[in-house]
This record gives sequence, structure tokens and C-alpha cells, in this order.
Amino acid sequence: MFEQRYSYVLVGPRAYQDWAQDVAAIMRREAVDPRSWRWIDVDEGEEERLEVPFFPFVLPPSDPKGAAAWRAGLRTVPRTSVERLLVMLSTTWLDVPDERARNHFETRRPELERKAQVILSRFPEGTSFYANTGFPDVRTGNRVDDPDFYDMTTGCNPRSQHDWDLGLVAVSGTEVGVFWSFDAT
Repeated sequence: MFEQRYSYVLVGPRAYQDWAQDVAAIMRREAVDPRSWRWIDVDEGEEERLEVPFFPFVLPPSDPKGAAAWRAGLRTVPRTSVERLLVMLSTTWLDVPDERARNHFETRRPELERKAQVILSRFPEGTSFYANTGFPDVRTGNRVDDPDFYDMTTGCNPRSQHDWDLGLVAVSGTEVGVFWSFDAT
């Protein structure tokens, strides 16, 4: 079975009081990175994107009730967990234990963590982080307030047209980041 991981690193300005509208603008590729960092957008120029500008994402609804329901599918993630989540999003199988077993994770770990720290450094203290995965702990069934994304991750609330995707939304006072990955088999 051949697997391919698709990743998105997209950042735009915070222009709306409701950050879900900023996320929608980024997903539609209407926003421009305020610092001129290059986006990672694997579908740029692809046929699907020409037909559906926000492909592969499912946009947050524009009405307040729908946007609230969309946000409810995300969970707050503490800053202490975000670096590991960003590393997990950059692994081949979106699964650190599998990455350890199959892809020399410990050798690659310092560089993956360095790259995650660069992204995280862009978002100051006070930034809110939200993920569509990470809770509850599958071993205990309990809610985990500070998840370790280097452990097994199960379950997600997809925000794309795929059945399985994992992602992070970072919301600061001036910027919103959308960091998403999914596997296609």
C-alpha cells in the first residue's frame, strides 16, 4: 500500500473578531502571509483547486451558529504540547510511534523539533492553539489537558474532504496559522 502525506502551512493576518472567518479566508487562499513567508500548499495549481478554491478543506460556516459548531470540533491545546503536535504533523504516517519503528524518528527528531520551534516562535505568548485531535487518552479514556503527541494519536474531527486529517490552528492578536496534514492511500 502506497501512502502519501499532504501538508499545509498557511498563515494570514487576523482581520476578524471571529477567528473562524480568518481561518476560512486562509483556506480559500484569500489571505496573504503578513511576513511574506512562503506557504506550503501542495495543491497550488492543481485541477481540484481550480474547481474548488478551498480544496481540500471544509470551510467554517460564515454564520455565527455554524462557525461555533465548527470551532466546537477543535480542542484547545496548551502551548507546551504544540511543538510535539507540529512535529507529529510532519511525520510520514502522522504517527510518532509508527515513525519510530519505520523511519528513524530519533535521528530526525532534532531537526523536526527545530523546524517546529521556528513556526512556534512566530506566535507569541498569549496565542491560542486548537487541534482536531488529541483527546481523550485512548488508554485511560480520560481527557488529557496536556497531550503528548509523541504517543499514539487516535481519532480526529476532519476539517478536510478526507476521512482522516490532523491539524492545528494558531490564533494570536495579529495572525492566524493553519497547519494541516493528511494521508492519502
